[in-house]
Formats: sequence, structure tokens, C-alpha cells
Amino acid sequence: MLSKWIYFFIGLTTLVVSSANIVFTNSFLVRFHQNINNDIAHAIASRNGFENVGELSGSNGREYHFKNKVLHHSRTRRSITQTRVLKREPLIRTTIQQTGFVRVKRGLRSSPPSLVIPTPYVDDHQSEQTIPSDPYFPLQWYLRNTGQNGGKKHLDLNVQAAWDLGITGKNVTTAIMDDGVDYMHPDLKYNYNPEASYDFSSNDPFPYPRYTDDWFNSHGTRCAGEVSAARDNGVCGVGVAYDSKIAGIRMLDQPYMTDLIEANSMGHEPHKIHIYSASWGPTDDGKTVDGPRNATMRAIVQGVNEGRNGLGNIYVWASGDGGEDDDCNCDGYAASMWTISINSAINDGQNAHYDESCSSTLASTFSNGAKDPNTGVATTDLYGKCTTTHSGTSAAAPEAAGIFALALEANTMLTWRDIQHLTVLTSKRNSLFDAKNRFHWTMNGVGLEFNHLFGFGVLDAGSMVTLAKQWRTVPPRYHCEAGDITQLRFI
Repeated sequence: MLSKWIYFFIGLTTLVVSSANIVFTNSFLVRFHQNINNDIAHAIASRNGFENVGELSGSNGREYHFKNKVLHHSRTRRSITQTRVLKREPLIRTTIQQTGFVRVKRGLRSSPPSLVIPTPYVDDHQSEQTIPSDPYFPLQWYLRNTGQNGGKKHLDLNVQAAWDLGITGKNVTTAIMDDGVDYMHPDLKYNYNPEASYDFSSNDPFPYPRYTDDWFNSHGTRCAGEVSAARDNGVCGVGVAYDSKIAGIRMLDQPYMTDLIEANSMGHEPHKIHIYSASWGPTDDGKTVDGPRNATMRAIVQGVNEGRNGLGNIYVWASGDGGEDDDCNCDGYAASMWTISINSAINDGQNAHYDESCSSTLASTFSNGAKDPNTGVATTDLYGKCTTTHSGTSAAAPEAAGIFALALEANTMLTWRDIQHLTVLTSKRNSLFDAKNRFHWTMNGVGLEFNHLFGFGVLDAGSMVTLAKQWRTVPPRYHCEAGDITQLRFI
């Protein structure tokens, strides 16, 4: 118990120390005394010099996101005058100016696309007809590891077994919450779901990445290709769930993140989106203890309890790239019970040098290989290009999202808790090992092996789909209270 209080104190101290550098944005959370429609909110915002960005997801017309038209997007002092202006409105109950904070893309290598020309191959154990013909598929060792580039043969996600069952992700939509998605890319455009997409950075329905010379905003497009890049079309590689749909939620590309933008992103179209994939989080510097704020936490909880028409949305999170100097338990997104935290391994089974350890990691997939830069993740890149160097746990999380899309096609009635159970029961230790021999595999009380780097092992698409087909839904989550303390007695 003492260790928990020490951990809390350390975390609290970290947050208090950083509070001296608080940034206030031009965004305001406006709460009303009663439910109002968007037209009334727009009129109130307009006459007071604000822009009504929209209703906060799941607030039932009581909370809105206003932006001030005059204030700079970041300042060091709270804008008391603007807050008072809004509070004069009789319908408004409270107004809270939003603080800004930093969220970083994980595994980002902002470089131009690879110019590697892959060499076709044929697996001796499969006919040519069953192997995707996409030119970069031979480099996608995490989908089919034949020992290429010094990897360990058969150390992969076993997606072929799921594909052979006819499961390819049909009728499942995964939202990539990131810096945008190049939805005109020839490997993505036919699997793009515009109805489930939105740009929360620019407040429009077109989440296309903002151009930069260094390809800084290629991150979301690369993650999207891992999930649902089309098959056999002669472009780049193939996605884990190549018949699934992808939605773009652009929300990272701005000077500072706010609680309202995160909350609206996590709660966007919860009945059209099945899976939300996030390859970002607080700074991986080994010093930051941070996580979702109030509105964001409410959006996630509402998603898992009410999304997908009551079955619950699936939130997949990259566990972090801080290496042994950081701990993903200190990341409130990855450590949340409502999310599925995914770590990574390289092509010979070792943990990647940037992998963080923690008890909250549920399973692992794959990112870049060992020394050869072209053993990274081969996927789509901006402007119709391809890359072979996508890496980090950023690359691992979308692979997991793709496998969960396969499971949801195999059994459309799976709840969010079912997905967590299937992950634990079907992940494999395989050949995964800690290169520095710090974290060993341990057997828990029900006979399942786990590791603080890899969770319960590497995801196995074939096993998950097979079990999903015959799965019986687990009971609802129970919340138990042992009692309430009404009086403190000191002895």
C-alpha cells in the first residue's frame, strides 16, 4: 500500500512542477443549465465574439465547444474578461477556458518515402493464388515471416489463417486518430469511410494531412495502410484487414491539444466506428505522468459502454516509445482499463529498444526489424507513395486494430470485454524474449503466461478469429463496493 502512495505522490509532484508552464488556449468549455440545440448555441457564441465549434460528444445538448475569435491560440494567462462575457448569458451555467498540453506521435520518422523495389517471392507452403500480389507484400514480414531479412521464420501475426477462413474485415470501420489520412491514396481510397471521418483541427469533414516539406504529417496515413490497404491492386502492400473501412480523425496537427478536441475525437460517430486506433500519447521522456482529462475520460467510458449500439467501442493504444527509462504505467491512456495497450517486437522476437515495460500492456504485435532499416513496417505514405520504414509502437497498434477488425467480422456480437478476453486467451509467447533478460515470462493463477514487456504475447489472427466464431459473450462488468466509511476513528 505504501508503494502506491509513493507512486501517487511522485506523479502528483511531476504534475505540480509542470503546472508553472500552463498554457491557456482560445477554446472554452461552455456548460448550459438545460439542453439547447446547436442554433441557440451558435447565436450565443456569435453575439459574444465566439465561434461555436459544436456540441461535446455525449453531452445531450448541455456542453459546447466555443472558440474565441480574437484570442491567440495560446497564452500564459487565463482570459478572465472573455469568461465573464459568457457568464452574463442567462442560459450558461459555467465556462472553463481550456488549457493546452502536448501529445506526441509515437515512432515518427518524418522522412520521404522509401524507394526500395521489392523482389517477388513464393512461399513453398502456399500456392501463388493465396499470396497477395501487392509489390511490397514480400517486405511485410510481420504478416508472413519466411525468414526474410534475417527474421525468425513463422514469427508473424498469422493473418493468412484468418484470410483462409474468408475473414478480411468486411463491414468494420477503424478510425485513425492522428494527423490526418491521405484518403486519395490509391491503396486507401476505396476503403475510406467519409461518413465516419472528421477534421477536429480545422473543423471540417476533410481530414487530409497538412503539407510539410519533411513529411511530418505522414503518420496517420502510414497507420491507416497497416489496417486496410487494399489487396492485389499493384500498390504498396496489404492491410491486416484489407476489406475493412478506414476513417480519418485529424486531431493531432495543432500547437496544443485540448481536452475538448480529444473528447470529441474519442466520441465521434460511436455507432459508425467500431475501433479507434491511437498511436500517440504524453511525452515519452521518462518524467511525464499524464493521461486523459475529464471530458476525454467521459468520452472513452461512454464509448465502451454505449458505442456500437451497446456492444462497446474498442480503443487501441500504442504503449509508448520511451524505452527502459520510461514506464507505460505512467501513461493514463495506455494504462486505462478501458483501452487495449499494445507493445511491439522486432523480426527476430526481441523487444525493440524503445519498448516500455508495464503491467498494463495486454499484448504485442510488430514494428521495425533489427538493423536493416528496410525491415520496418511497409505501408502507405503520403501522396500515393509507399514506405518501408514506419516503426515504433505507433506501427504496432494499427496492426492490432486490424486483427480486432477481423475478429469483429467473424462475430459481429463481440463486446469490448469479449475482445479483451480473446486477446488474452489467443496471444502467444511464440519466440518473444527480452534482449537484456530483465523481464521473464511468468505464469498467472489461471495458467496463462505473461510478460511486462509483451503482455500475454503476440496477437494471433488465426486463433482469435477461430475462437471468436464460437465465442459466448462474457457477462457484463460488475462494479462492487464493499462499504462506505462514514466516520474516521483514530486510535
